[in-house]
Amino acid sequence: MSSIVSIESIARQLDEARQSRVKETPVDFDSYLAARDEDIGRIKGVTSFREDLIEEFFGDNSAKGLELPWQKAADLFRIRPGELTIWTGFNGHGKSFVTGFVGLHLMSLGEKVCIASFEMKPAKTLRRMSAQALGVRLPTESSLNGFFDQFENSLFLYDQQGEVTPQRVLGVIYYCAEQLGVTQFFIDSLMKVVGDEDDYNGQKKFVGQLCAAAKDLGIHIHLVHHSRKRDDEARRPGKQDAKGTGAIVDQTDNFVTVFKFPYKEGKDKDELGNPLPTHGLYVDKQRHGEWEGGIALWFDERTLQFKGASRDRPHYYVPLHPPPEHSDADDVPI
Repeated sequence: MSSIVSIESIARQLDEARQSRVKETPVDFDSYLAARDEDIGRIKGVTSFREDLIEEFFGDNSAKGLELPWQKAADLFRIRPGELTIWTGFNGHGKSFVTGFVGLHLMSLGEKVCIASFEMKPAKTLRRMSAQALGVRLPTESSLNGFFDQFENSLFLYDQQGEVTPQRVLGVIYYCAEQLGVTQFFIDSLMKVVGDEDDYNGQKKFVGQLCAAAKDLGIHIHLVHHSRKRDDEARRPGKQDAKGTGAIVDQTDNFVTVFKFPYKEGKDKDELGNPLPTHGLYVDKQRHGEWEGGIALWFDERTLQFKGASRDRPHYYVPLHPPPEHSDADDVPI
């Protein structure tokens, strides 16, 4: 009997404690209703979007985003503010080469770029980009000065190698956008920010934060991410081959794969002797665009540029810089 009494006593005490906690936690009904009013204000009739829709169909193409370096992709894919693009592919297939070239092209269109490469020192990144900008693998000191003059106020690098926390990266992004006017931010790579390949929650959270930052700041964020290794790399990877959680692909606005074609020796030309494309660039996801597919690219060993056709001439991004005379020195490792 005493045990029953004690149980009833404990139950009464717990109920009194629960009621006291409810009384001590008042609800701010005014704030609750204010939040509801804000949501109601976001519900708009279809005619509120009349001008937006007309702009979507008939507006200036520049308002729809920036072109990639290749004219044949102009109507297929655009770099739009407020979006996140993931650039992926196997190791050694040229992801960093491509993103550096894309960043160079975007600067030529008036964009400000910051590169946060946690896998490569700034001098190595600049060696590649300067070669691409000048159109020669071994430039002169004078032409390098022209490179620095050209991009003095439009190219920034975050000098940090190795692992870094997501919070630090986000802080750098917000600083660059708000204080330096950066509009294109490149991160190389995801595994240096969320190092554990099995940390699915960490990957999901960080990619979600990047999406939110891009929208909040009105900039474009580019994230380099690796594809899973496999025995047969003769077939290009896709969305399902991205390392980590599937939430990475689900959250990003765009997903682009860089693939180096695995030609056998002596099989890299067509029947007329013309060089076959060295790489494929595949847009596997484009949330705000209608096209998904691939384009062929030709990597030029002499300039480190990616061309849209084998016979395309190099592009020289530094004004007044004369076309270089290529020599055997252009074969030096980069």
